[in-house]
Order: sequence, then C-alpha cells, then structure tokens
Amino acid sequence: MYAYVDETGNTGNRIFDPDQPLFITAAMMTRCNFDVIQKASVAAIAKKAGVQALHASELGIGKVEEIAPDLLKLLKAANARFFLSRLEKRFLAATKLIDTYFDCGENLAVPWQMYSLRKLRLLLTFKVASVLTEAIAQTVWDCLTAKREGTSIALFVEGAKALLGNAHYLPDARSEQVVTEAMQWAIDHPENFSIHTKRKAFRYSHSPNFVAFTSLVMGIDEVSKAWSSPVREIVHDRQVEMQTTLRFHHEIVTNASERVFHWPGSAPISMRQVAGSALRMATEETSPGLQVIDVISWLFRRALTGEDIGSDGERLLQRVFRRGRQSDFSFTGVGEELEVEMRELMNAPFGEDKQEFSRNFRAKTEQNRQIAMAEYASKKAASLDP
Repeated sequence: MYAYVDETGNTGNRIFDPDQPLFITAAMMTRCNFDVIQKASVAAIAKKAGVQALHASELGIGKVEEIAPDLLKLLKAANARFFLSRLEKRFLAATKLIDTYFDCGENLAVPWQMYSLRKLRLLLTFKVASVLTEAIAQTVWDCLTAKREGTSIALFVEGAKALLGNAHYLPDARSEQVVTEAMQWAIDHPENFSIHTKRKAFRYSHSPNFVAFTSLVMGIDEVSKAWSSPVREIVHDRQVEMQTTLRFHHEIVTNASERVFHWPGSAPISMRQVAGSALRMATEETSPGLQVIDVISWLFRRALTGEDIGSDGERLLQRVFRRGRQSDFSFTGVGEELEVEMRELMNAPFGEDKQEFSRNFRAKTEQNRQIAMAEYASKKAASLDP
C-alpha cells in the first residue's frame, strides 16, 4: 500500500494567526504505486488545465472545477482510500496547556483521575479553555518552544500565575479548586516539570504539523490493516523545517514494540504503526499522487471554511468522504464526541455498590495526593538545608 500526504495551514509557531485557524492534513492511499501507474493520467489532466503540475491554489476554483470529473474518474479506477484531518489551532493550544501544567506525574497537586482519565481530562480542558486568554496561551506556547531553559521556566511561571488569576471565573467550585491548587503548586515547584528541550526537533513536536502527522500515521495504519496490506511507502509533501521531526516520529512508530498499552478509561493501543514503511519527502512536480491529494486537501479546506467548491468539486469530495476516515481535533469535533460518551456514562445504572467504590476511590487518590505533596516538600526542604 502507498500513501500520499499533503497539508495546508502551516503558520509555524504563529499558532494564533487569524487568517489560518485550521491545519489540514489529507492522505490518499492506493494498493499500488500511484506515482508510477497513474503518472501519464495525471500529466494529461494537468495538460488539460494548462499547467505542468496540479497546484490547486494556483489553478483556482474555475480550473479545479474543470478537471474535477477527470480526477473523480481516476480515483475510482485507482480504488483510492483517504484520511482527512482537521486540527483547530486554538484547541491544540488548550490541550498543550493542560499537558504542560496538569500532568499528575509532574504536578503532584492534580488529582490522579483528573488527568489520567481521558473524559475527565477533556472536561477539564473545556473548562480551562473558557478562561484561557490568547495572551496566556501564547505565553505557554512560547514557554514550550523557547530555545533557552531559563526563558522557558520564566514563561512557565508567568503562565501559571496568569491562569491562577483567572481561576475564579471557572464555571464550578470544584474546577476552580483543582486549577487553583495546581497552578499554585506549579508556581512553587517549576523544577519538577519537563518543559524544555535543547533539541529543535523535539521543540517542533508541539507544532500542529507534528500533532496532525501522528494522527495521520494512525489513520494510514488503520487502512493498512483493513486492507491487510502493509504500507510500503508514505510520500509526504516536502517540509524543510519539519522533516527531521516527522522522520523521527516515523522511525519510532515503525520500530516500536507490538506490545499493547491499556490506558485507564481508553481503548487498548499499540505504539507500533505502519511497520516496515519508508517515508519519502517529495514535491508535486515529482509525485502525481501529491498533485491529486493537493487538490483534495484544498477542496476540503474550502468546504470547512464555507467557500465555494463547485458542483463537480463537491462530487469529488463526496467520493473522498465515502471512501475515507476523518479526524476532527477541534472544540466542536472533540466536544461532540465527548458529549456522546458522557451521555452514555451519565445514563448508565449507578447503584450503591458503584457509589461506594467511587467514594473509596476518590478518598484513596486524595490520600495519595496529599502524601505525595508532603513527601516532595520534605525532600525539597532537606535538599535546601545547608
């Protein structure tokens, strides 16, 4: 199986660029080498459009509408499958803040279940997002991407203080308590947080490009397993800044253990994905597959933003939707998914036995939290005692 990947909406660390709030990633997958088999067909379509290679942003909606029927016919002949990903940059910023300050392995003031259980972590994310200003989010983003450790720590404390100042605006008393205690502990003990890395490749791992790529690789792996066809090659639109980071992730997941991890409250997951595949960076000029997915991702972005995609463009995109999988990493997408999960959970029977278990569980985790904070304070005081 072969995969061809395109992305749009890259603004680097300018996470809050109002002109590009979304980061879009799309992949086309075929059982055979599309670049070799369909080279002449794509060249003929490009010639019809009067260009050497298909670049949707240069063609414009008129030319794309003209060649959309030809592309639809080509995709049917190739029996292509797709993966589409929408990443909302503001939602990514909110999740990065939660991971930075509320990881209970680093912030000992955070109750274990508030971070370790996915549903509760997402609920906390949405609540914190309601009091998260762009200035605070930018401070945290600058903290994570700072080149110097001292700068990173200073921004970390600054962000915690700012969020602490907004805690009283949170929608309920419990979330206010959790955030207040967590931020105060972070301010007092920044040394216990892993917030800085010297390697540029690791700093880039916070970017929308990297986060979307991890989701994309999982999507390609799912199609590979559904087809019972191993991934031979992933052809990615060339990224000068990001290619080292993307290659690093690809190398990790392709060589990871097949061991299955069971995270609390989540489905089992294996780190090993697209095993045995190669990752090749290319340009549209050298890859017909990239030309086709460039047009599809361009249409997908326009559809998301309410721009005209034409009737033939819509038919082309409908084919992609029917033959594709989607990932929606946004307030709307994740919120709708969480709402369904919470509705099922809240409507499930909750007898006395489960209530008793819950009370005991919360009491135990609270006891563990208090012990951990006391032990840390004691060790820290001892290390500072001359």
